[in-house]
Amino acid sequence: MTMEGTAQMLYEPTQYQIITILLIIFTTLTLFFIYSNSKKRAQITNEIGRIEKLLEKKSVAEIVSDLNKSFQDVQQKKSAGQSIFQQLTESLRYNEDRLAFIDAGLLPPAFKFDDTELLKEQINQCRERQLILILRGDATTAYSNWTWDGSKSKGTEMVVAYQNLLLKAFNAEFDVIRKQMRHSTYETARKKLQRLEEQLAKLGETTNVCISDEYVDLKVHELLTWHKELEHKEELSQQKKAQQALLREQAKQSGQDTEDLEDEIYYRKSDLKKAKMLALKMHGANAVDMGLKISKMQKEIERIEAKFERATSQAQITRVGYIYVISNIGSFGEGVVKIGMTRRLEPMDRVIELGDASVPFRFDVHTLTFVDDAPRIERLLHQKFNGKRVNVENYRKEFFKATPQEVSNAMKDLGIECDWYFDVEAKEYRESILIREAIKQEHSSVNTVSSKMPEFI
Repeated sequence: MTMEGTAQMLYEPTQYQIITILLIIFTTLTLFFIYSNSKKRAQITNEIGRIEKLLEKKSVAEIVSDLNKSFQDVQQKKSAGQSIFQQLTESLRYNEDRLAFIDAGLLPPAFKFDDTELLKEQINQCRERQLILILRGDATTAYSNWTWDGSKSKGTEMVVAYQNLLLKAFNAEFDVIRKQMRHSTYETARKKLQRLEEQLAKLGETTNVCISDEYVDLKVHELLTWHKELEHKEELSQQKKAQQALLREQAKQSGQDTEDLEDEIYYRKSDLKKAKMLALKMHGANAVDMGLKISKMQKEIERIEAKFERATSQAQITRVGYIYVISNIGSFGEGVVKIGMTRRLEPMDRVIELGDASVPFRFDVHTLTFVDDAPRIERLLHQKFNGKRVNVENYRKEFFKATPQEVSNAMKDLGIECDWYFDVEAKEYRESILIREAIKQEHSSVNTVSSKMPEFI
């Protein structure tokens, strides 16, 4: 027998060895299965014991009721969490979009609260086109293969750094030029922008880097858009003078502001109602004196009502006035607006007056537009949103459960084109929240420190 044959016989397993190995594997699997089953049986036994103890305390119906209640609680938490998750997702998406602009050297435009929604839409469109050009690499141009210290890659990095630097400088200076521009200084601002382009081109001569003509054209278009808004505001200012002349003539004819008379009637009637309720609790001479006072109050109300009717009839001769849509989230929450009209020479006086009367915060104005027939427009808008009145008993309360966007669409349907401001400043309301949170944090800090102090010193 050869050496290889002998080795093969030594390493080739016999039938007995194979059977032995199979028995070992089978035994191991059997023991593992028995151990697993015993563990499962122990778990099942423990669970049965737990259920039996639970059934001793509660019936099956009570347990099912508790489970249903727990399930409902989980569902409510899930629903509440979904709305919060959606808000956070939208906030994250918004911030990611803003970050993309900032990384590209475009700071978010700073709008004022009296900037129209149309301007915001147009400027955002301008910035979108600029961002696309920047991301495409066409906002700047470089006409050389520059090297640095003999390295082409280092030279390329330096050229890219120059491009980013010039672009950010151009955008930053553009914002300064735009903010200094007035309605009559567009040409001056345009020349400043042109000089800026030339100065940056000189700075980039070393690497032949400059702002591209296409990007400059986009910034010129944005500058023109801002200027049109300034011209629009100046035009509104001139129109307001003519509107005030009409309202002034109307005030001469009516003799007194109908809104003041209407408010006076309302408050006097409220006082009269309180006096009558008080009179019911009086007897003898006091009741007689209160009756005389009530009689005088009624005559005074009748006199003011007659004056109001005369003023109203005179005011109908000239029906011009302002339609306003205002909101007060601090007092009435979101989704509630007041739709009214005023013939004041300065319509904002009426808005300020409403905010100073009996509400904790001032109103935010969404639109304030001059119309030829203010009573008719006001009446049509009230009819449109009649089913959404907050106070369905007193129609003098002109509050409606509607958004400014809904009222804007309704006014468009009436053929009224006007400026709208959908953002809500709510300055006093938001500042009050911040102050309360600061006080709360301060108290919490004091309590935390005091809780760490020993009871006795």
